Amino acid sequence: MDYTTTPVQYLPRLGQLAFLEFDEEELDASSLQAKLIQSPTREYLLSRQRLWDAATRDGITAETLLADLGHLAPSVAKDFVSREHTEASFPFRLLKDVDCHGEETGYIALSYCWKKTTRDTPRKVVEDLPFAWTREVEEFPLPTSAALFQAVLGEKGAKEGLWYDQVCIEQDDDAERAAAAGAIDTIYSNARAVVVALDDIVASPEEEQFLRCYIDQYSYSNLRADQQPNARQNPPFMCQYPTFASFFSRFIESEWFERAWCAHEMRLGQEHVFLLRCSSGYADEVQAILRFTTSFLLHMLVLASELVTFTTAQQTKIRALKEMLVKHTSIQAKQDLAVQRPDTPQSPTLELPELVPTIIDTFQLKAGGNPRLPEYLKRLDANRDKTCIALSAAKLPVTLAPANPYQRPNIEDECLRSLLLVGLAARDPVSLCTTGTPLRLHDGSVSWLARPTSLDKHGMHYTPRRFARSSNPIRQSSDGRAEYAQLDLIFLDLPHRSNPNPLFPNHIARARLFIHLCIQFGIPGPGMWSFWQTPDHPRAASMRNVFIQSLGCIFDCGPQWLLELTNSPNFSHTSTFEPHTIEMLLNPHLLVQNYILLPEGRSALSSLLTFISSMLISGIPWASGATERTHGPLIVAAPTLSYIAADPCYGGKAIIFAPFAHSKTLLIAVPDAVKASEYDGLSRAWVLTSMNPFTGSPKQSVSWTLQSKGVVFGDGNFNAGLARSVETRCHRVYGPSLQVGM
Repeated sequence: MDYTTTPVQYLPRLGQLAFLEFDEEELDASSLQAKLIQSPTREYLLSRQRLWDAATRDGITAETLLADLGHLAPSVAKDFVSREHTEASFPFRLLKDVDCHGEETGYIALSYCWKKTTRDTPRKVVEDLPFAWTREVEEFPLPTSAALFQAVLGEKGAKEGLWYDQVCIEQDDDAERAAAAGAIDTIYSNARAVVVALDDIVASPEEEQFLRCYIDQYSYSNLRADQQPNARQNPPFMCQYPTFASFFSRFIESEWFERAWCAHEMRLGQEHVFLLRCSSGYADEVQAILRFTTSFLLHMLVLASELVTFTTAQQTKIRALKEMLVKHTSIQAKQDLAVQRPDTPQSPTLELPELVPTIIDTFQLKAGGNPRLPEYLKRLDANRDKTCIALSAAKLPVTLAPANPYQRPNIEDECLRSLLLVGLAARDPVSLCTTGTPLRLHDGSVSWLARPTSLDKHGMHYTPRRFARSSNPIRQSSDGRAEYAQLDLIFLDLPHRSNPNPLFPNHIARARLFIHLCIQFGIPGPGMWSFWQTPDHPRAASMRNVFIQSLGCIFDCGPQWLLELTNSPNFSHTSTFEPHTIEMLLNPHLLVQNYILLPEGRSALSSLLTFISSMLISGIPWASGATERTHGPLIVAAPTLSYIAADPCYGGKAIIFAPFAHSKTLLIAVPDAVKASEYDGLSRAWVLTSMNPFTGSPKQSVSWTLQSKGVVFGDGNFNAGLARSVETRCHRVYGPSLQVGM
């Protein structure tokens, strides 16, 4: 049949937006029971998405990861188990009607926010029967309001079950709760649909009326499925209909979007259905429920992204949700193609999430913890939940083992420590280069590990490869007072000590003139330059000084260094300098007071300010509390062999930002694991001071205090010299609080 001539109208949006009505008094949960699913039904229901599970990419299996973690930090390895083992052994229950016989053909999973629950919530009730008989009936805690729960049950097919944690996990069994948390990926990714019940959002009568009228226009649109009705209108559609914008604004402010578990469950679902109540009441307790699918949510996100009236936080949330749903749609299309063409192998080219950004995103969200626990223990349990979510979302093949009395308490920094150590065992380079504040552990000591932050790969626009295995891999141990890392380090040369440049004061004088003229003529620049360009700004003096010092170092490094840096991927977001422009700017005979009067001169200076600003953003470890008042630029070089040390080009040149407090005693080292040039956008330059006050050189017996980390901005010669360095004795590195001689 020629489908192109068939007159039947195809309506891809039909059913994506609807209203349902339920009588709350008609809900009868007494016929529902939680059934433990046995083989082979269990395997059938939980294995359909395993084809697309990419947890073993790059050879990372649970066995190799746990073995490497055991070598790195043996005490930490005991806290983790194989995810595959957990998924194969956890008790899998589904809620179903007792009158429904036969095996389940599928199930739906509920995503919701837990209500406040008392620790002694009864699960059994006694009912009276005729002739003074009684019976004990299991009472399921309703996760939502009665009407919403009726709508949830309405999404379930006749032979389908329903999974939600309050009933399908034995909440008083810590081992089962831990196993189920490690198997959440399998549960939600294999559900036919994830039903999202929003109990904290109620559509107003005006919003309900608008959406009821909007159903027909949206559902019967003749646009293709990949196009959005009412998009790109002028003024924007939501601007024309503020009731729609008001509804969407309240919708994305739901607590559900702030919950770590809920965000993870949404990422896992194949399809999503959203349910929320309407405030308009009807006679006889009839409750109207608004129902819409992921496709309609994406439609609202597209329309909302055209508005500028949303807050910055809302715009960020809209952008993130939209990107996630677009990616989700693409993945689903690949899955559907694999099902339709089983004869044609479909290799899933999924871009797997990075560990450190996943940790950051997860710990920024909320988690409630076990509501049956006291408040303090509940907060610790919430941190444990976030740890489990981060491991799962990063597609690592391990999960947390059941808690035991001998484990460290789950304070946030302890959880971050465990996750970063798992990252190091997986040879993740970013885990070695985090730049937040040092982790403070439960015993009061300070770790050598630092909190992950959003600035840890600010300058990198690609995912760095895992670092290679080493014959002397990183180890973590403790001396009884604090933990330390034992690893190979490459110490960089410090030319200002061994061979100071007599022209450097001239470079600083020229840089001071450049910056003074840029301020005087109002040369535009990015936020790092412009925010202090106001009269009497409290940071004006310090910011002016760091721009002068940075530009002086650039003059010292020379035009070839600047040309290579501005053309590197880490500076792809800045304007590219033409070679003749760089030669002009760095010409010591340039009369900048005349050059700044020309349009091309002002443009070149503006680009130069943008480059310096980008260096400051990536180079100073702001997240650790560092500022332009505590850190300044320092020129370093790759280590050179003694017989060619006279060649100034061999080691190249690089700039880092180091703390002023240790300027006379510091040394700069790069971990051997991240010496390759592909890691040049990470904060791989470690600022170290000797823990022996009488030692100022990198001798093998010396232990070091890690004072700071930063990006090292090096040219090609520097990166090549660093990559071929082999002088890598093993050293101990402590966190910044331990200041005793050794």
